[in-house]
Amino acid sequence: MNGAARMGLLRRTTYAAILASAIVATTACEVGVGYSNGYDSDYPPDAYIGTTEPIYFEGRANYWYGGRWYYRNGGGWNHYDREPPALYQRRVQAPPMRRNFEPSRGRAAAPPARTGGWRGDRR
Repeated sequence: MNGAARMGLLRRTTYAAILASAIVATTACEVGVGYSNGYDSDYPPDAYIGTTEPIYFEGRANYWYGGRWYYRNGGGWNHYDREPPALYQRRVQAPPMRRNFEPSRGRAAAPPARTGGWRGDRR
Protein backbone atom coordinates (compact mmCIF):
# COMPACT_ATOMS: atom_id res chain seq x y z
CA MET A 1 0.00 0.00 0.00
CA ASN A 2 1.34 3.41 -0.89
CA GLY A 3 1.23 6.43 1.42
CA ALA A 4 -1.83 8.08 -0.19
CA ALA A 5 -3.90 4.88 0.03
CA ARG A 6 -2.83 4.36 3.63
CA MET A 7 -3.77 7.96 4.47
CA GLY A 8 -7.21 7.56 2.85
CA LEU A 9 -7.86 4.32 4.77
CA LEU A 10 -6.77 5.95 8.02
CA ARG A 11 -9.01 8.95 7.37
CA ARG A 12 -12.09 6.76 6.63
CA THR A 13 -11.40 4.62 9.69
CA THR A 14 -11.08 7.72 11.87
CA TYR A 15 -14.35 9.17 10.56
CA ALA A 16 -16.12 5.86 11.14
CA ALA A 17 -14.75 5.66 14.69
CA ILE A 18 -15.84 9.22 15.45
CA LEU A 19 -19.32 8.58 14.05
CA ALA A 20 -19.67 5.32 15.97
CA SER A 21 -18.54 6.90 19.25
CA ALA A 22 -20.97 9.80 18.76
CA ILE A 23 -23.84 7.35 18.21
CA VAL A 24 -22.87 5.28 21.25
CA ALA A 25 -22.46 8.38 23.44
CA THR A 26 -25.83 9.80 22.39
CA THR A 27 -27.62 6.49 22.89
CA ALA A 28 -25.93 5.92 26.25
CA CYS A 29 -27.01 9.34 27.46
CA GLU A 30 -30.63 8.79 26.52
CA VAL A 31 -30.74 5.27 27.90
CA GLY A 32 -28.70 6.09 31.01
CA VAL A 33 -30.88 8.96 32.13
CA GLY A 34 -34.00 6.81 32.21
CA TYR A 35 -36.57 9.44 31.30
CA SER A 36 -39.32 9.04 28.77
CA ASN A 37 -39.03 11.76 26.15
CA GLY A 38 -42.42 11.13 24.57
CA TYR A 39 -45.92 11.97 25.63
CA ASP A 40 -47.61 9.09 27.40
CA SER A 41 -51.41 9.02 27.30
CA ASP A 42 -51.61 6.96 30.51
CA TYR A 43 -50.98 9.77 32.96
CA PRO A 44 -52.58 10.47 36.35
CA PRO A 45 -56.07 11.99 36.10
CA ASP A 46 -56.88 15.32 37.75
CA ALA A 47 -58.86 13.63 40.55
CA TYR A 48 -55.81 11.54 41.46
CA ILE A 49 -53.49 14.57 41.41
CA GLY A 50 -55.93 16.56 43.55
CA THR A 51 -56.09 13.88 46.23
CA THR A 52 -52.53 12.54 46.33
CA GLU A 53 -49.60 14.09 48.15
CA PRO A 54 -46.72 14.53 45.67
CA ILE A 55 -43.20 13.30 46.34
CA TYR A 56 -40.66 15.94 45.36
CA PHE A 57 -37.62 14.70 43.43
CA GLU A 58 -35.25 16.76 41.26
CA GLY A 59 -37.34 19.85 42.03
CA ARG A 60 -40.52 18.35 40.56
CA ALA A 61 -43.70 16.95 42.06
CA ASN A 62 -43.81 13.21 41.29
CA TYR A 63 -46.83 10.92 41.54
CA TRP A 64 -46.81 7.11 41.77
CA TYR A 65 -49.58 6.01 39.43
CA GLY A 66 -50.13 2.79 37.51
CA GLY A 67 -46.75 1.36 38.51
CA ARG A 68 -44.71 4.39 37.37
CA TRP A 69 -43.55 7.74 38.69
CA TYR A 70 -45.07 10.59 36.67
CA TYR A 71 -44.09 14.27 36.67
CA ARG A 72 -45.17 17.39 34.78
CA ASN A 73 -42.91 18.53 31.99
CA GLY A 74 -44.12 21.74 30.45
CA GLY A 75 -47.68 21.21 29.27
CA GLY A 76 -47.56 17.41 29.38
CA TRP A 77 -46.60 14.45 31.51
CA ASN A 78 -43.44 12.34 31.51
CA HIS A 79 -42.45 9.27 33.47
CA TYR A 80 -39.22 7.58 34.41
CA ASP A 81 -38.42 4.48 32.35
CA ARG A 82 -36.53 3.12 35.35
CA GLU A 83 -37.53 4.00 38.88
CA PRO A 84 -34.87 6.28 40.44
CA PRO A 85 -33.40 4.72 43.61
CA ALA A 86 -34.46 7.71 45.77
CA LEU A 87 -38.09 7.41 44.66
CA TYR A 88 -38.00 3.64 45.13
CA GLN A 89 -36.78 4.09 48.72
CA ARG A 90 -39.49 6.65 49.42
CA ARG A 91 -42.20 4.44 47.93
CA VAL A 92 -41.27 1.33 49.92
CA GLN A 93 -40.91 3.28 53.18
CA ALA A 94 -44.38 4.82 52.96
CA PRO A 95 -46.76 5.00 50.00
CA PRO A 96 -47.93 8.47 48.94
CA MET A 97 -50.82 9.75 51.08
CA ARG A 98 -54.26 9.98 49.49
CA ARG A 99 -56.95 12.35 50.69
CA ASN A 100 -60.68 11.90 50.23
CA PHE A 101 -62.72 15.07 49.90
CA GLU A 102 -66.03 13.35 49.13
CA PRO A 103 -68.82 13.47 51.73
CA SER A 104 -69.27 10.24 53.65
CA ARG A 105 -72.16 8.03 52.57
CA GLY A 106 -72.81 6.42 55.92
CA ARG A 107 -75.02 7.76 58.70
CA ALA A 108 -75.83 11.41 58.75
CA ALA A 109 -73.66 13.44 61.07
CA ALA A 110 -75.20 14.17 64.46
CA PRO A 111 -76.18 17.79 65.09
CA PRO A 112 -73.77 19.71 67.31
CA ALA A 113 -74.38 19.16 71.01
CA ARG A 114 -75.72 22.04 73.10
CA THR A 115 -73.31 23.10 75.74
CA GLY A 116 -75.10 25.41 78.13
CA GLY A 117 -73.44 28.65 77.06
CA TRP A 118 -75.63 31.62 76.13
CA ARG A 119 -79.31 31.27 77.04
CA GLY A 120 -80.81 34.21 75.25
CA ASP A 121 -83.55 32.05 73.71
CA ARG A 122 -84.88 30.74 77.09
CA ARG A 123 -86.59 32.60 79.87
